[in-house]
Amino acid sequence: MKDVKSISGINHHYPLGMHIDMQVQLYDILQPVAPAKILLDAADLPAWKSDIDKEKESVREPSAYAETKYLKEKDKKRDEIVTSLFQEIRMAARSMVEDRQKAGHRLCLIVDAYKGLQSENIANKTGHVTGLLLDLGKPEATADLTTLGLATTVPMLKNINDEFVTLRTQRLKAEAEDTQTAGTDLRAKNDATATKIFRHIEAAYIAAASDEDRKLVGDLIDRINTVLSYTKTHYSQSLALKRLAAERRKQPKDPKKPKKPKKGTDPEIRLPDDGQPKTPETPKKPEGGGGGSGKHPEGGGGGTGGGGKHPEGGSGGTGGGGKPSEGGGGGTGGSGGGPEIHLPEE
Repeated sequence: MKDVKSISGINHHYPLGMHIDMQVQLYDILQPVAPAKILLDAADLPAWKSDIDKEKESVREPSAYAETKYLKEKDKKRDEIVTSLFQEIRMAARSMVEDRQKAGHRLCLIVDAYKGLQSENIANKTGHVTGLLLDLGKPEATADLTTLGLATTVPMLKNINDEFVTLRTQRLKAEAEDTQTAGTDLRAKNDATATKIFRHIEAAYIAAASDEDRKLVGDLIDRINTVLSYTKTHYSQSLALKRLAAERRKQPKDPKKPKKPKKGTDPEIRLPDDGQPKTPETPKKPEGGGGGSGKHPEGGGGGTGGGGKHPEGGSGGTGGGGKPSEGGGGGTGGSGGGPEIHLPEE
């Protein structure tokens, strides 16, 4: 049994530009090969090439868009020249210089007949601009334009109008001649043709009369598969890039940052202290007098000049002292006692 070798085939509906590029590459690979080597007739490849060229011609939208844009630019420029010309003539008609005033007045009689020209539709505007140029091209009008310094403005208007007419004529002619089959139909037809050619090449590999012919056809199959693989990979990458761009457009541009929790609102959050050592509080002094030693909770204190207050005791004089329970203070002038004890006077 002889070996077989397959061509992967065209398995995707590629965009028109990418599809044309793939078809052209495939044709360029097969065109140098003798048709008999791959079991084709002499007319098969030329017929396929003709359909590929028709598919190229069907891609007219970008070209038509560019032509339309260029026509609009020409029309806008034409409007600007007409506006400037009309304004200069009308201003001259109000001039204090007699020659300019007379020339402006004569030209106003011409341009006033074309008032509102810039706002007309394309067809009417083009025809009326042609009529205006004829009126301003007469010898009397030409002399007046020279007097006003507008001798170069009218030729400028004529040039831009001629360019517009020429471009529009070319566009209309191209549209009238555009009788080609729709691009989608041509793409399907060329894919079908390519698939038939692939089957003939695969059969030629099996039916090759010599190893040399088999190698030639085998190399041809490898090159075809390389083109098909490259186109498929490029198409997949373009889809991935489009998806990525769509995802990025959906993402918010400025996501909100989480708010910082306030101090003391979350029991689980413990803010670290500032690291400064805390100063121990100084114990409060009990109410009482200053002086010598001998403080007692219920008795008088000893020492010179002691006159302190105590919850249940008095103060002692020099060298006095008393028991805590009785609060009495000894020594000269000492007296003491609790609030419930009253000693009789002598």
